[in-house]
Amino acid sequence: MRETGPDECEVLNLAVEPVMRRRGAGRALVGAVLKLYPRNVYLEVAELNAPARSLYKSLGFSEIGRRLGYYEESGEAAIVMKCGS
Repeated sequence: MRETGPDECEVLNLAVEPVMRRRGAGRALVGAVLKLYPRNVYLEVAELNAPARSLYKSLGFSEIGRRLGYYEESGEAAIVMKCGS
C-alpha cells in the first residue's frame, strides 16, 4: 500500500498463500489497512476475481469505477473500489 494523501491510501498488491486462503488472512491484512486509514482506501481488483471482490465488499468497499484493459497480459478490466467516506 501507499499513502496518496493526508487521509487516504491505495492498496497496491494483496496476496495470500493458497493454503491460507479462506482462513481470514486476507480479511486480517485489509482490516489492518482500514485501521490505519479509516477514511479513504482505494484499490483495483481484477474484474473476474469474484472471491476478492466479495471479500472487499464484505469489508465495506464499494465499486466506483472500471479500468478497461488494466491488466496488460490478459487485457482484463479492473474494478476500482473504495472504502470510507
